[in-house]
Amino acid sequence: MAAAAAPATSGTGRRNRRRRLRRAAVWTAASLTVLMCLGAATAYGYYRYLRSDMVQHDIGSVLSDEERPDKINDAVNILFIGSDGYEEDSPAYSQEFEGERSDSLMLAHISPENRVSVVSFPRDSLVQLPQCDPYAKTEGTYGYFGMINAAMYHGGPPCVVRTIESLTDIRIDHFVHLSFASFRDVVDSIGGVDICIPEPMQDRRSKLDLDAGDQTLDGEQALSFVRARYDIGDGGDIGRIDRQQMFMAALADQVTDSDVLTSPSKLNGILQAVARHSATDRELSLDRMLSIAVTMADVDLSDIEFHTVPWYQAPYDPNRVMWYEEEAAELFEAIREDRPLPALLAADDGPTPQEPPTASPTPADSSALEEAEADVDPDESSQDVARPGEGRNATSNPCQDGLGFGTGEEH
Repeated sequence: MAAAAAPATSGTGRRNRRRRLRRAAVWTAASLTVLMCLGAATAYGYYRYLRSDMVQHDIGSVLSDEERPDKINDAVNILFIGSDGYEEDSPAYSQEFEGERSDSLMLAHISPENRVSVVSFPRDSLVQLPQCDPYAKTEGTYGYFGMINAAMYHGGPPCVVRTIESLTDIRIDHFVHLSFASFRDVVDSIGGVDICIPEPMQDRRSKLDLDAGDQTLDGEQALSFVRARYDIGDGGDIGRIDRQQMFMAALADQVTDSDVLTSPSKLNGILQAVARHSATDRELSLDRMLSIAVTMADVDLSDIEFHTVPWYQAPYDPNRVMWYEEEAAELFEAIREDRPLPALLAADDGPTPQEPPTASPTPADSSALEEAEADVDPDESSQDVARPGEGRNATSNPCQDGLGFGTGEEH
């Protein structure tokens, strides 16, 4: 038994050494980035230069701390908000939010135990939206039952944070509101992302046209890939979520298995892309970003996984989804308590939502919902219709393992 334990100990030692070296390299690169950029400018001047381009929201002035979930451990929860209020070539971040909805919502849970879990919230989810105060040019809203992506329309990023916290009871430490331009520029700043495409993909609306096989996606191609929906697979949002998770896994692989974290020029490109075209909460400063990057340097790719909130087709509206309450609560509890995520029901095999949003959010017909749910046996639904799913591991190869639910003609 002692002889068998030696290789494992040796392997652990090598991983720990790699992690220490990678952490040292990140700090070195970060320091060089600050010192080398802007020629003779001081490090403080460069810091102020980047900060001047960043839009930061004071969440604390809008959300009452007494009404928010408690922070119960040292894990970091970052909410990524991708919205449909930007054009691809938008030069700057906008704070209007009028007519804007969250096109994608992902919660990244970074554990001090060197695990990262990313949970996607389907944009077509029908949920109980909380009351939100007016913010910027939005008018706020009363609490009502409607689509989760309407929170941005009603109250900007603070309302999105409040919505996710009210639904999950998870304290959101930071948020990043990403524009299309920011996503594109981040990908270009690291030289593109290597990915394997299982089959040719074309989508007219997102201008996607990719061949099958191994290739490197530049910023424009990557943006088209994560936005594509209607002409790929079943045309639903769940398939798009699976493709987004596939791309994020490839991006994580690119960052952790290359010279990205040790390259001052690439780190600088990432920081500038985020600063110019995105917005964050006030506490997510540049030094906080670098601190999180150092934590991420200790995470192995096999310890990154992606989940989607367990959902089923709304019983009275084929263009909406709802959540399996017990399974979703189990998922949220694991994140809240910083435990490994459980194996959960992934989705049913019914048609997925394909209807585009209307001009303005309207409350869902809760009375019709109650009548429809009265005719549904929850036990039979979850046992006979839903399929099991354990999330997408970041090491999975799409060309071998497939894209996931809703991404092909058969599933």
